[in-house]
Amino acid sequence: IPWPLVFLLLGLVVVFIVGKFFQRRYTWDVQTWARYQDALWNVLWIGALVGGTVFVLQHYELYFANPIDILKIQDKGFHLIAAVVASVAWFVWKNRSIQRVVLAWAVALFITVQALGWSLIQPLQTQHAYPNLVLHNLQQQPQDLAQFSGQPTVINLWATWCPTCHREMPVMQQAQQDFPEINFVFANQGESAVEIQAYLQKHQFRFEHLLLDPAGALGQHFNMFGLPSTLFFNARGELVDHHMGELTKPMLQHYLNKIQTNP
Repeated sequence: IPWPLVFLLLGLVVVFIVGKFFQRRYTWDVQTWARYQDALWNVLWIGALVGGTVFVLQHYELYFANPIDILKIQDKGFHLIAAVVASVAWFVWKNRSIQRVVLAWAVALFITVQALGWSLIQPLQTQHAYPNLVLHNLQQQPQDLAQFSGQPTVINLWATWCPTCHREMPVMQQAQQDFPEINFVFANQGESAVEIQAYLQKHQFRFEHLLLDPAGALGQHFNMFGLPSTLFFNARGELVDHHMGELTKPMLQHYLNKIQTNP
């Protein structure tokens, strides 16, 4: 679940508590309380729909080139500000007949939860420094990951047996060609060079930086234990964001923009 959607859920819980408090204070009738609750739960779907739609429109050229990607909710594309604005507007309009002090408290606390949640998660996404690890390439030559510092870098954790990894490989390969200013590092998890070479030849994939991680050191270092997992570092070697699961082209573009604009 995207963090922004988690913040929306927490905000709704707070607004429910606010409503319960004022319902008792002002002794609302059954219809008023029911209308308040209905508007509250509808806010969840409206926020999710608007947040997802705005994200799609931001990357419309990529989504319209492959419309099926719009339906991939696991992509986690979401625009928090649009979702919050739409949610607040809907909630206020549906409850326009109740006391203004109730709306003021509900809206203020809802927005506060979004702001606090976002401010808390941002440091967590940049707390990791660039991994100080030495892996090996397919020729068994040691490769210090520090060689990629000083330039935005994407590290993809994958395996040949992983169908989700396979589905995103064409997207990754194309991005490697389209963004030569970004390092794309593919760290295979737990397989031999022979298995990997056979896979690459079969599917005609070509990756410039393909490394072996037999012990899963990267996954352990960043607590990323599902495949595929992708880490996004800025030029300073800070972890700007990460993604677990398949990456579509629009979502990958979103992350690449973040590491390029956050040098």
